[in-house]
Amino acid sequence: MKTRITFITAALAAAFAAAPAGAAESSAAQFLRLGFGARALGMGEAFTAVADDASALHYNPAGLAWSGIPEPKIAMFSHAWHIQDMGVSQAALMARPWAFGVTYFSAGQMEGRDDLGAATGDFTARDLALTVGRGFDYGELSLGAAVKYVGQKIGGVSAHAAAADLGALYKPEGSRVKYGAALTNFGTKIKFRSDAFPLPLTFRAGASAELSGAPLLLAAQADFPNDDGPSLRLGAEYRAAENFRLRAGYKTSSSEDRDAILGTELGGGAGGVSSLFGFFAGIGLNLGEFSMDYALAPYGELGSAHRVSLAMKF
Repeated sequence: MKTRITFITAALAAAFAAAPAGAAESSAAQFLRLGFGARALGMGEAFTAVADDASALHYNPAGLAWSGIPEPKIAMFSHAWHIQDMGVSQAALMARPWAFGVTYFSAGQMEGRDDLGAATGDFTARDLALTVGRGFDYGELSLGAAVKYVGQKIGGVSAHAAAADLGALYKPEGSRVKYGAALTNFGTKIKFRSDAFPLPLTFRAGASAELSGAPLLLAAQADFPNDDGPSLRLGAEYRAAENFRLRAGYKTSSSEDRDAILGTELGGGAGGVSSLFGFFAGIGLNLGEFSMDYALAPYGELGSAHRVSLAMKF
């Protein structure tokens, strides 16, 4: 068992070391960075070292096997209303240590133009990701991996790619602090006709802590994307009552945020973003076997993104 753990940990470390490669190259399929679940969004997506529900499939697959998750089976549905009539629907089914997830992103109907600016008719843009993951529990250490299919369709042009996620969680015995790291979207390039683009590879590392004197969960995380500079995420979840949670988060601003909302492949811009850009807020309500979460992400003059998640434990 010790040899197996050492081998898996070494493989994970080697993959992490590859994360900065190609840092200056633009990436496609930015919808893969939109996150999963209203709880995580309300905490600023500082979730790599939390990863204690079905959204672990997206943030850190090591959480799928973590013994701190009380419910072995969780079904979750999440929908987000983004700016400019864009939306994303997501579903995940976790039967610990396995999970399966679907993400569908729609940019709505847009007006097409040729190189000279002449109208070419309306078109739609849709993205799809199918993911399956598994976690491995080794006591204080958990490891996880996920594989995914990525598909994009812009007008009449389709593109496909395959990717993998790797993750690790470590919580020393008797400690309230948990450490996490994940490498996401490591895979093939996605090709539109003659142009091929890398996927939005990101390495994340952080820590979370449950305070002993207050019903408060704190999290901090650093993100290192392949096509942008590093950023910092901070998140908090306060248990105001037995069945009610208040959440807040913050993420340092970078062009990655605007790409993930508007989509670089759609030619979106982000001018006029106010000082509220990067702040997040959310609430959560637990009703026995059911839970509902809501999150808000303001984007200044661009509007706001709203996300609602429903989950059932069984």
